[in-house]
Amino acid sequence: MAKLTLQEQLLKAGLVTSKKAAKVERTAKKSRVQAREARAAVEENKKAQLERDKQLSEQQNKRRWRKNIKLR
Repeated sequence: MAKLTLQEQLLKAGLVTSKKAAKVERTAKKSRVQAREARAAVEENKKAQLERDKQLSEQQNKRRWRKNIKLR
């Protein structure tokens, strides 16, 4: 005999309605989607920050190089 999921067990026991179970499933799906979107946004922000840091580092290196040239 196949094991029933908790949701199926609750439905079978009459402790929840199918409408309530469907609502819980939709809510769970929404939270998974939101978590996925949040992770994607964090990753995008990290990439943007790395690019800004790289550009700033290049600018600083150019300034130092120019300063060294002037001192010679």
